[in-house]
Amino acid sequence: MVYLKVLFWNKNSVVNNYLLFLVLSLGLIIPFSLSGQIKWDNGKKAAIVLSYDDGLDSHLNIAIPQLNLFGFKGTFFLYGHIPEERFTDWKNVNGQGHELGNHSLYHPCKGNDGESHSSRFYSENYDVPSIIREIAQMNKLLFAITGEKPTSYAYPCGETVVGGVDYSDSLRQSGLVRFARNGRAPKGINNGDDLNIFKVPGFGVAPGSTSKELINYATEVLKTGGLGIYIFHGVGGDYLSVDAEEHHQLLEFLEEHKNEYWVTTFSDVMKFIQNKK
Repeated sequence: MVYLKVLFWNKNSVVNNYLLFLVLSLGLIIPFSLSGQIKWDNGKKAAIVLSYDDGLDSHLNIAIPQLNLFGFKGTFFLYGHIPEERFTDWKNVNGQGHELGNHSLYHPCKGNDGESHSSRFYSENYDVPSIIREIAQMNKLLFAITGEKPTSYAYPCGETVVGGVDYSDSLRQSGLVRFARNGRAPKGINNGDDLNIFKVPGFGVAPGSTSKELINYATEVLKTGGLGIYIFHGVGGDYLSVDAEEHHQLLEFLEEHKNEYWVTTFSDVMKFIQNKK
């Protein structure tokens, strides 16, 4: 939205009368407030982040080879369950230019989320110091694997609350990461000025989603010129999975429209938006 600049009105001011006449008669609009609409570089009309949660085998076996085929870089949020025999594989993924982000050490979620882990790891049984300490420990594990400190975090189950307290601001103050992705939003992000970089919403991909549904999201993001963040779990296997071919067709679509979409990592697009503010 653009706004008409308000002139300091003085009925005796010939200059102001003349300027107002120009504005009204010529239809001039003088903006004084930016809309916050994100302006992408290199002629791109929208941005897409392909993010994947939990560090699954299907990411290593299927999703990453597909991404590499098209030259796209994804963001993979890992937590502490990853087996030691896969450490080298994830180190190689990082070396290929994909981003490895922090997803906490034990992935605490609400006790009614349907998972079978101990009540010790229910998010309602945590407090803020506990989750911050856990994120710090996962940072160390990721540093041991990649030699790099992660810059981004994804809240387990999209929950920013532990023990009834929102810990997003405590996470910001901790300095452990620079950006954080939270829950799931059906629409893309259109306003960079209003974006809380420690509560960045993403599009939770439903299990069994078709390529048409996946592409529809990207198409809606393009219409508004904003940012779309996919949240995948399994790809062709594991849980909350989408079929490998449906995922492949989404990547084909993005490749066919690469002149319009900037497909990049979560941290790279957040740095871009932050620098534009």
